[in-house]
Amino acid sequence: MTGRDAVPLYRALYAGVGQEYCWWMRRSMPDQDLADILHDPAVHFMVLRDSSGSPVGFYELDLRRDGDANLAYFGLLSQAMGRGLGRMLLDHAVARAFDAGSWRLRVNTCTLDHPHALPNYRRAGFLVRNVVSEIWDVPDEYVPERLRRL
Repeated sequence: MTGRDAVPLYRALYAGVGQEYCWWMRRSMPDQDLADILHDPAVHFMVLRDSSGSPVGFYELDLRRDGDANLAYFGLLSQAMGRGLGRMLLDHAVARAFDAGSWRLRVNTCTLDHPHALPNYRRAGFLVRNVVSEIWDVPDEYVPERLRRL
């Protein structure tokens, strides 16, 4: 997706999908920086819509590294989960990456992501290649209520 509506739609989906999983980096990014990413012809922002046309999920596929593709973000809104839509959308992202000539497709996930994220990635053919422990200084406004310390 490109055009003027890309940034607000991306922000709405990113927040809706990621708010419970501590997704914050794109939420704190200035609009122009996000627009620069989304309008790059090698970055694919794909939106999944339900039968009424409402957005229910998305992915951001980054093909800017000469065949070393990165599934930067991927997810569904909660109301779309449990119907096989995630599997279909993930299969679409994988096919798109390799149809574009990629020789590798990477995805990163973490323990804060949805519990089905890693099993779904494995089902789609991804392998765990590297596990790292990271500590991020997440701004308080992006920390889900369930993770806040008293």
